[in-house]
Amino acid sequence: MIIVVGEVRFGAGEIERLKSGFAKAIAETRAEDGCEHYAYSVDLADPDLLHVSERWRDEPALDAHMQAPHMAELGALLHAARIEAISIKAYEARYVKTLLAA
Repeated sequence: MIIVVGEVRFGAGEIERLKSGFAKAIAETRAEDGCEHYAYSVDLADPDLLHVSERWRDEPALDAHMQAPHMAELGALLHAARIEAISIKAYEARYVKTLLAA
């Protein structure tokens, strides 16, 4: 399993401006083979900070995702956005433990 986590700090108002593009990318990504979880969330204490959370079946699924046409579209949106800082990392999960569940 591959876990991807990160943060993107946008200029003021950019997240709101990009919301429809983000929603499209999320919907298309969630339909991809091997996508187990894919979400963006705006920080409650900082409206210009976007958190990224993903879980992929394996590295080939993540690699295919990165080559998907909708990711090129998202890349073009991000290229035109005011991004102040970005850090997104992928981790290979070898140990998984449920801490809370209902």
